[in-house]
Amino acid sequence: MFVDDVDRMDFCRRLSRTIARFSWTCRCFVLMTTHYHLLVDVKLDLLQPGMHRLNGPYAQQFNKRHGRSGHLRGDRYSATPVEDDLHMLRAFRYIARNPIRGGLCSSPGEWPWGSYRGASGADAGFAFVDHRPMRAYFGGDSEKALRLLRGFVEFS
Repeated sequence: MFVDDVDRMDFCRRLSRTIARFSWTCRCFVLMTTHYHLLVDVKLDLLQPGMHRLNGPYAQQFNKRHGRSGHLRGDRYSATPVEDDLHMLRAFRYIARNPIRGGLCSSPGEWPWGSYRGASGADAGFAFVDHRPMRAYFGGDSEKALRLLRGFVEFS
């Protein structure tokens, strides 16, 4: 799904436009090699059209660029509603740690193609991600809160 950083940049541009167009709030995301994860707040009935707008044109451009045809993935996206705060925190940690499980890095802060570096205060992050909702679980933007967030993700 992502061969190189050109693909990843293209996808991030498309994701940013989709978030703006459909008024989503992106809490976190990560791009892997064969898939991606999003944790988004979405207004009723706007997930499907947004995902269609994001995935369809991206797949067409990817196929054109790489001389391919057909679907990038064998199945459509799946979505799971977040049920409570514990579920939200576990989803955040799972997404941040996914590059480790995928063998792409040894710590979440090493992987540049996700929102964790921005959420943890390591860099400014991606402009389309709103870090405030996840940081609020740990006390906001203070250095202590960011240490707690990093501890939850990196040492759990």
